[in-house]
Amino acid sequence: MAGKIPKNINTTYDIVEAFRAIEDELIASMIRNLDHHRAEELKEGFNWSQWQVEQLAALDEYKKRNLKKYQGIFGNINSKIDTIISMQRAAGNAGQEISILKAIKEGVKLSKAKKQISATGMFFKANDNKINALIKATKNDFERGEIAILRRANDQYRKIIFNAQVYASAGASYEQAVDMATKDFLSAGINCIEYANGARHTMADYADMALRTAQKRADLTGEGEKRKEWGISTVIMNKRTNPCPKCLPFVGKVLIDDVWSGGSKDGISETTGLKYPLMSDAIEKGLYHPRCKDSHTTYFEGISTPPDDKFSREELEQLADDYNEEQKQQYAQRQAEKYERLSKYSLDKD
Repeated sequence: MAGKIPKNINTTYDIVEAFRAIEDELIASMIRNLDHHRAEELKEGFNWSQWQVEQLAALDEYKKRNLKKYQGIFGNINSKIDTIISMQRAAGNAGQEISILKAIKEGVKLSKAKKQISATGMFFKANDNKINALIKATKNDFERGEIAILRRANDQYRKIIFNAQVYASAGASYEQAVDMATKDFLSAGINCIEYANGARHTMADYADMALRTAQKRADLTGEGEKRKEWGISTVIMNKRTNPCPKCLPFVGKVLIDDVWSGGSKDGISETTGLKYPLMSDAIEKGLYHPRCKDSHTTYFEGISTPPDDKFSREELEQLADDYNEEQKQQYAQRQAEKYERLSKYSLDKD
């Protein structure tokens, strides 16, 4: 479970940990309010109607306190998004230049396409606009998600207040009634983000996906700009031990990068005139989906290792096994987090 909110938030990891800590604090504060009355204090009977009134008053205070407390923290988190995405673009640019200069030393015949750069200055301006739009969209999504965290916590708190009374009327003790009312909430966490497929996720989980996806796009933008400077747009999808199922059809293939490197839409290589599939078509078919771990590198025709997009039956079976194992590990992690919340915040010791 999350600990304290990081004081210095500078990386994606820091931001994700900050949201986990916020979610943990919101849950802990809610449970403290619900734990205000203990069963041993109720020997002479308990007025659930009065308790409900007191808890609704506590909910109002909970809402005001949280809004005041977390507004500044949310602002601090959002202010870091520009830097994180921009630095990733710069890193991609610098890393790609090192790769190209190394290839030139090994015999690749390239020279900076100055005339091409001058003639297509709009390409780089368009990339600036894309990065600015990416930063703005990410910030807007975060702001909506941050509002959703507080709203979801408030709504669930109100629901718990009324459900606890229902369970108590059925004969449950105070602790049992509260635990029954909070079980679904604690099992799921503050799952305030709903995806298009109906799946619900916590803000921490969404932040991890959104930032890593944005960083990937910024990194690819930076790499592509450097390729454009040197007049090369051929790339190869790297082979790795556990490619994403959506990306598997493109692993080991050479593509013309018409998305980030300014490659020709006809798929023709500037260097050899050979025709290759387009990056844009691959993306439409699922390549570089959110959370994608696959990547591509520059393909220097005549120098780079020839593409190998073939997999043996054994390799395909191993890929399937690896993917299933990864899914099991992710499920186990979610289950561990679920039962840790239930264990930590349930009032009834049993």
